[in-house]
Amino acid sequence: MEGVSARFVGDEIAEAIMDSRHRGRTYLSPLSVFSHFETNLENHGSIPEENLDRYYRYLEMVREEYRERAIEDVRHALAYDLDEIQRQGEKYMDHVMAYIDDATVEDSLTGREQDPDETFLRSVEEELEIPEDRKDDFRQEVSNWVSRRAREGTSFDPQDNDRLRRALERKLWEDKKHNINFSALVSANELDDDERNSWVSALVDRGYSEAGAREVLEFAGAEVAKTELEA
Repeated sequence: MEGVSARFVGDEIAEAIMDSRHRGRTYLSPLSVFSHFETNLENHGSIPEENLDRYYRYLEMVREEYRERAIEDVRHALAYDLDEIQRQGEKYMDHVMAYIDDATVEDSLTGREQDPDETFLRSVEEELEIPEDRKDDFRQEVSNWVSRRAREGTSFDPQDNDRLRRALERKLWEDKKHNINFSALVSANELDDDERNSWVSALVDRGYSEAGAREVLEFAGAEVAKTELEA
């Protein structure tokens, strides 16, 4: 059998837990786990030395995947607005249903019937990198999902569809990021406590502990700010 033993993985996670407790933390940080793996991998006797570089590359890949996930979670927190995501989700589905049925939708402002807003539909779908020639497949997929829920007596909630939720969150980010104080993410002097607390609360709603939310905000917040300030 080739690879890293389950005992090594378990031991390093246990060490990371103990280290967190000694530091007074109430959560286990992925960053701490990564550090323990990287520090002790070469001491794992069953891995041939010539394979170490490969495993270090694997760890780097996992680190990068975590970084991307953390950045997406922080972006979600900065642009957090469940009501707006619900409204945008309902609008998307109204226009998708009209598109599939070759029908019209009522304009919410004028009350007039209009064709489905293709620009709006694509602005959502492009957040998932859905190409033009696959848009019909995606629209049919979410339409079937909504219809199935309706038959089950369940109301529409974009939070229950992972792909649609991610698309709407990313679109909301693009719509709102120009109004976000990114410099506050890299300068504690510019950060309002209420502003930080609202971001932390949004991350807690996403499944983080409060302390873990503050760590990921510090870790990924600077990356988000750097990217946007340089854009």
